[in-house]
Amino acid sequence: MSRRPYLILALLLVVAACTGSADQSTTTSGNGSTSTTGTTPPEETTTTAEGVTTTTAEAPPVTEPDLSGLEGVSDEVKTQLEDLIRVAQEIRELPFLDPPVITVVSEDELENLVREDIEEEAEDFPADESLYKMLGLLNETADFEQIVLDLYGEQVAGYYDGDIGEVVVPAREDGFSLLQQGTLVHELVHAVTDQHFGFNDTFQAMIDEDRLDQATAYQALIEGDATLAEVLWVQTLSQGEVGEFLAESLQIDTASLDAAPRFLSESLIFPYDSGLGFTQDLYFQAGDWTEVNNAYSVMPGLPASTEQVINPDDYGRDVPVEVSIPSVSVAGYELERTSVWGEQGFRILLNQGEGVETLATAVDGWGGDSYHQWYDGDNAALLIAIVGDTQTDVDELEDALLSFANQGFPEEKFAWVEQLDGTLYFIAADETPIGESIRATVGLGQ
Repeated sequence: MSRRPYLILALLLVVAACTGSADQSTTTSGNGSTSTTGTTPPEETTTTAEGVTTTTAEAPPVTEPDLSGLEGVSDEVKTQLEDLIRVAQEIRELPFLDPPVITVVSEDELENLVREDIEEEAEDFPADESLYKMLGLLNETADFEQIVLDLYGEQVAGYYDGDIGEVVVPAREDGFSLLQQGTLVHELVHAVTDQHFGFNDTFQAMIDEDRLDQATAYQALIEGDATLAEVLWVQTLSQGEVGEFLAESLQIDTASLDAAPRFLSESLIFPYDSGLGFTQDLYFQAGDWTEVNNAYSVMPGLPASTEQVINPDDYGRDVPVEVSIPSVSVAGYELERTSVWGEQGFRILLNQGEGVETLATAVDGWGGDSYHQWYDGDNAALLIAIVGDTQTDVDELEDALLSFANQGFPEEKFAWVEQLDGTLYFIAADETPIGESIRATVGLGQ
């Protein structure tokens, strides 16, 4: 998807970060000193999130806004947009290389644009729906495409379209609310970082080439970057304004999010939640945005993995192992995808069933994997080959996958877990004969 929708999930993270220490007016740094933001009105105090440090350093240069092409909005809206364009550059410490393109639409127009974008990607939905149902992540009667359409229709508060460098947001007739201003800061940070680092093309190439775990990790950098900037923006508000921001956020309808399958909500929140933690770690290491900026060129070259986002200490150090996977032909099925499942994928998989939450610790020693996904128009089949950092790690993941297979698979479906020559294999199939043929081809169960 070329558009980068701003989800209400990101807003909820911003709210959580900024209410963690709402009674503070200063931020305490690691050495015990304190600092305040230079944008706070003298008569107000700053609301700060725990662990986030603001400074009074000289502001970097900014590119003056040019909204001469924006029509159909009030002078008040234009003034707000101009101010927010300046603010986004100051907070992110990057100037726009070209004036950002901003389009203001109605709420209905925004929802329709997002739905159209999702429908363009719908050709992969049947195969993925079949896979998720086979694995027990999705109810057998669920309509995956409709769930995604409903979820994004509810959750999107604006988006950045990287293909044309356009920020699209809805507006009220009397101007942007504080909540919408936060959305704009987030999207404008996407726009300015894409101008400097070209993340949209890099991310899209990962998706097109089915480098999905790498793409998820890179997306966590992108969304964590913009979410951190939004947190820093909220901290420049007065306490009264923060109260207004929070009050508005509580009015958001989250019915579709609350009803979404657990695996889907976990997948959606990962780039924002874990991404925020990842970028914060980089930000605090340097005391500024230097390491976050560097990550845009480092992560695609590692390659990146969700393991490095989940465990920032692994970033730049624990590079995933490239795992070869046997060539398997499945009669009557088409090979839908070959990719990497990744540490986050295993965490999501093992965290679904009742009583299996603790099994996620078994993936901490994930070293690398590769998988094949097949589909015949109705049924799914899956083969994953996995290696660990140590033999103990492989054994722990084997036990976790065995527990998952024993708890989550109906008798009519096939699941097989076995080690062979230091590699752990997980096979799942809707049809037992298909699962057995994959197992035999790999050489398991001999």
